[in-house]
Amino acid sequence: MLFLRFIAVALLTAVPLSAVAEPLDKDSCVGLQSQRNKLLTREMQAALDRGPDWVKTHLNPEELEQVRQFLLVEEKVEFRCRGGGVAKPAKKAPETTTTADVVPLPDRKPAPPTATDDAKPSQTVADSDKTAPSNPKATR
Repeated sequence: MLFLRFIAVALLTAVPLSAVAEPLDKDSCVGLQSQRNKLLTREMQAALDRGPDWVKTHLNPEELEQVRQFLLVEEKVEFRCRGGGVAKPAKKAPETTTTADVVPLPDRKPAPPTATDDAKPSQTVADSDKTAPSNPKATR
């Protein structure tokens, strides 16, 4: 039992502390962003758009390594830089709209139509008046 505890403690302390992905500082993010921009060429974008299966079968090992490098940098930018490494534009105040631009909402519970002399009973009611009730069958 003591031996198992020793193994568990050894395994837990052997885990590298760098496994925790803390956010990077702004300078590192800027450097990663510039590296990403260097790696992302038209050919790289076209290859990425075609998908991983196409990349595996059509690119030589050197180009594959460039794709791997780009994806590693992209991963760091996306997950370790705050806001994905991209400066987000400031939110704009919503523009004021006129009443002509607003679509009116329907009534939730409209008033029932009023009965008039011109109104005829529905056809289903008229048909049900003509049919005789069915005879119940005795079941045993």
